[in-house]
Order: sequence, then structure tokens, then C-alpha cells
Amino acid sequence: MFDGSLPEIGDLAALSDAELITASAGWSRVESAAAARKLAAMAEVFRRRTGLDDALDRNLWFVDPETSVVSELAAAHNITDSLALFQTHRAVALRDRLPKVAALFARGLLSDLLVRAVVCRTTLITDPDTLAAVDTALAEQLLSWGPTSAKKTKAAIDAIVETHDPAALRRTTTADQHRDIEFGDTADDAGYMTLWARMYAPDGVAFEQRVEAMAHTVCPDDPRTMRERRNDAFAAVATGNPLRCECDNPHCPTATADRPTPNVIIHLITTHDALDQAQTGEGAATTAPVEDDPIAESDTDAEPSEASPAPAGDEVAAHSESVDSSDNDAQSPAPVNAGTPPRTDSPAQCQPVDDHTNPHTTSDASEEPPADPQPAPKPTPAPAFVIGGGVLSPVVLPAFLNRAKIRQLRHPGDTPPEPHYRPSIALQDFVRCRDLTCRFPGCDKPATLCDIDHTVPYPTGPTNASNLKCLCRKHHLLKTFWTGQTGWRDRQLADGTVIWTSPSGQTHITHPGSALLFPTLCTPTAAARKGKTADAAKNRGLMMPKRRRTRAQDRRYRIDAERRLNDDFVAERTKPPPF
Repeated sequence: MFDGSLPEIGDLAALSDAELITASAGWSRVESAAAARKLAAMAEVFRRRTGLDDALDRNLWFVDPETSVVSELAAAHNITDSLALFQTHRAVALRDRLPKVAALFARGLLSDLLVRAVVCRTTLITDPDTLAAVDTALAEQLLSWGPTSAKKTKAAIDAIVETHDPAALRRTTTADQHRDIEFGDTADDAGYMTLWARMYAPDGVAFEQRVEAMAHTVCPDDPRTMRERRNDAFAAVATGNPLRCECDNPHCPTATADRPTPNVIIHLITTHDALDQAQTGEGAATTAPVEDDPIAESDTDAEPSEASPAPAGDEVAAHSESVDSSDNDAQSPAPVNAGTPPRTDSPAQCQPVDDHTNPHTTSDASEEPPADPQPAPKPTPAPAFVIGGGVLSPVVLPAFLNRAKIRQLRHPGDTPPEPHYRPSIALQDFVRCRDLTCRFPGCDKPATLCDIDHTVPYPTGPTNASNLKCLCRKHHLLKTFWTGQTGWRDRQLADGTVIWTSPSGQTHITHPGSALLFPTLCTPTAAARKGKTADAAKNRGLMMPKRRRTRAQDRRYRIDAERRLNDDFVAERTKPPPF
């Protein structure tokens, strides 16, 4: 592939404009050929793993063979499971359904974007002979289309599909009318989240009327614009609270502080410096990052735990109550529960330790101190972080403080393990604030939606921070039930680093999410003393949650349902001419 016929980066400066255009086109073909080979490799490993004898018995598992191999591919490519799933399905479709198109792709003659469109627009073809005819027609015509827009490309592919199988047309205008809601966008500013929803019109009107009515419940002295009040009313609807007025009138009847409902928790992590700055209003009008803010909670303040270890960091955390994920483990009697009930207590408080130390420097005793010493510049505090929401802007942080219950987050230090399977609330809070997300390679599921997993199963492995980490339910099940040669192995260090070994022997290292913003949370904790790990039970798979249908059956059901959308079109198209 890299045979020297194309110029390297160091040679580009000496080329003419025409030669640069030619070089970019040549490397584009190389890029396409490389993408084809990557997908071919993914399709082959997918075929092998899903075709094993024991894999066939696991097709009804919630974490089935397809999920297992996709998770391994995602870790190897450093992408999410969902992205790896799309790529793998495209790879299998090229190999098994469109071999002639795949051959052109392997030669670098088709772009990856064009191949994606071809695979997507031919998904509904089910008859093998029809599919072969479409594959042949596409291979003959794709190279003759020349540069076309995405819309024209889809129309050209659809024309070929309609000629051979009218029922296989993708009715995007109809299919896109499904209800959906999405949270967050990659273009969101720090501290903000975009929401997008498609709902039934009556539901949308009812929601609009409720938000609009709530936005008018505050007094005329409220300083917010109507748009800001609608936005805050939307948030109030989510927590089941009235909209609180933000005027300065002490007798305003709508200025009563709202209290989050007991089934919602928002974890927000910050440092004491950032908290003080936000509370005093310093830097609120600047764009410099404000120091971290605590996690807010709607419950009453908890008293400090006398048995708690000495604090080892100055991070604070805030919680708005939510339903905690269950803390299941590989060796627990019921490896996966539906989830623990809503939390009714509060995280333990503790006094923080100042991590901004002032190291002493040695100098000659005869030296006189400067007459007017210049004060050292105040370090810029780390920004606040909302678990599941990302970095919070210092401008936005003060708005949350009057609605948050501030809790001191305690570093466990060298305390001994807890004498039971389920970690205490304080230890759960520490592990979640340290990890921030699921610790499986490439996974970004927020820690508040994850289980607390014993790296070495309990009771062989202790219940302490060095042996606990956050895993989303899918990856928790993957680790628990996919054992042996087809399973994952993990090893955890005292600072929270997790070293994963994939079924194929590749090593992936994940670090706690707080390592960049709150490094004191990654200070090593007491080493986990481990005993001999018990062998996995042979009937462990009986406890794996099951699917109602296999993935193959689900795909067939969706394809048949979408093909039925074309029934009227096919009937009209095949109607005999009138005589």
C-alpha cells in the first residue's frame, strides 16, 4: 500500500499545486482501500466469534456473542461499542451481501461514505437472487456516476433497488416519524446540554402549555428574560418543582427555594476554592475556569462519620437525589439485580484536606528577605464537573449553589476494607466521583448509571476503593458471565488504574476520569489484599438476563416491518394496466 509511488508529508512542500491535488486523490484511494481491509478484518473476527459452538447457546443472553465481540473490537479501535457495532454490521454486509461492491472498495475505487450509503439503502433486500442482481448492477454503475451530492447518490441507489425489489425502498420520510428523545450534542458548550425530542403532537402541546404557564408564575420583578424563564420552567418540570422566582423581594410568595424530588440526583464535583469563588461571586463575569463545585443533594445534611478515615483531598461533591444503580458483582448470589431502591440517606461529610501546599525552599541564612515581596499569583482552580454532563462553566456554577446540598467528599486513604459486600454510601460516592464513567475501554456511560464492581470478586476481593470500580450494566455482565478463553480479565491498581486483557490477549489500560481535573482523588488507596479466587460456576450462565428474541430475529422483524411500509406502493406499481 505504501509503495513509495505517493509523496510523503516531508515531500509536499516541493510539489506544485497540480501535484498536490493528485497526491491527495491518491492518498484518498489508499484511505478507502485501508478502510476496506479494516472492515474485512472486523467481519472475519465477527464470523469466528459468533460461529463458535458455545456462542450459539448464548444467542438469547442479554450480553450475547455479538455484544462480546463488538466490545472487543471497540476497545481495540478506541471507539464506543455503538460505533463498533455499526462498522461491524457494515463489514458483514459487504462480505456476505455485496461482494462485488466490496471488491471495488478494496481497490480504493469507492469512498467510505459511498459504501455506507450503498449498505444502508440495500438493507431491506431479503431475496438472495435479487440481492446478487443489485450488487452486480451497483458494481457496474457506481464508477460511472462521478462526483454527486449525497442526496443524488441515494436517489441513484434507490433507482436500482426499486427496479429489482420495490418493497426494499427505504421510506425515510415515514421511518423518521418514530418518537425519540436525545440528550446532549458534541457541539454543546461547557455546562450546557442540548435536548431534542420528537413526540406526539398532543403531548408536545401539553408540555408547551405547562412550561409556558409555569414561566408566568413568577413575579414581575424576576430579572430573567421570558426565554430564560421557559428554560428554567422546563428544568422545574423535570424535577417536579415549582418555578422559583429570582427577585430580591424577601416577601415574594414564589421565591421559596425549590427542593429536588427524592428520585433525582445530580452529581457535581468541585474544589473548595471554586466553591468559595462561586459563592462570593468572584470571577462570575469572567471566562476563566472556576474551581470545582460540590455535589448537591436534596436530603438533610448528614453528620460526619466517626469511623471515616482522615480526608486526603479537597474535592467536594453535590448530589440531587437519584436512583442508584445496583452494585452487583461476579460472585454475588444474584449477579444482576433490577437496581437498588432510591437512596434515603445522605453521603457522609468530612473535613477537607488542603492539597494546595506551600513547599518551603531553603536559602542562605544571611540573605535578607525582599522589602516588598510580591504575592504569588493565585492558581486557577479546576472547573466544576457534572457527572454525565461534562465540565460546568464558572458562569453557570453559582446558579446551582442555592439549590444544592454540599457534601465533603472523603478520600478513603489507608482505611481497612469494609466488612460487607455492598460498599457504604460514602465509599460509593468516592468511587463514582473518582471514575466519572464506566471503566471499560471506550465506554462513556456516566458513573451514576453504573454498577459498583469488585475487580476481584467478593469475598476473595475486599470491599475497598482499590478493588472497586464503576462498570455499566452491559460491561458488568460481560465481565461476570464471559469467562475463560472468551472472557475479559481485569487487574486494578491502588490509584484506580484498571488493566484489561481482552479474550485475544490485547492489553487496554483505563485511568480514572478524575485524573485530569481532580488528581487528588486518584491518590493511591489501601492495597487490596486478595485471596485465592474461586473458579467460576459451570451453571453461571443460568443467571444471565435473557432476551425475548435473538438479534437475528430482531433484525428480521424490523426489516419485515419496514418492507410493509411499501405495500401500497408495490400494489400500485404492480397493478395491471386498464383495458
